[in-house]
Amino acid sequence: MKYLLLGLLAANMVLFSCQNTSKQTSNATADSNGTNGTIDSITHTGVDHAHNSQNALDWDGEYEGTIPCADCEGIKTNLIIHMDKTYSKKMEYLGKESAIFSEEGTFTWDDNGSTITLKLKDGVEKYKVGEGRIWMLDQEGNAVTGNLADHYILTKQ
Repeated sequence: MKYLLLGLLAANMVLFSCQNTSKQTSNATADSNGTNGTIDSITHTGVDHAHNSQNALDWDGEYEGTIPCADCEGIKTNLIIHMDKTYSKKMEYLGKESAIFSEEGTFTWDDNGSTITLKLKDGVEKYKVGEGRIWMLDQEGNAVTGNLADHYILTKQ
């Protein structure tokens, strides 16, 4: 439990310390989904609000990625979200002995049907849901920006 709390604290520190308030421009080449891979590309204005991530995407399944870590090589994160609004999450702190943590619980969708909030044992965690990927958000539900922003994306397996 002590290591879980330390890990969550470290993850929060990384999230808040890596934020950059400057607006990034989107000059990247479009990927196979027609977006440039940034969270801005799925949150633009003019979206058909009748169709959202919750009701228009194949969102249930397994997502993986390695998020930054303040005191280790990275946190290999595996998140499985289910149609019944349950999840299972496994985090492995790379380069640390016995540093694998698992959690299961439920999640809710926001009113727009684009963001899920995991109900953790010690708080909440938010993710923006897109086609084939999810973006880990900060505690206020904002996209992580800056040089490490791409490291907060989990890709569907």
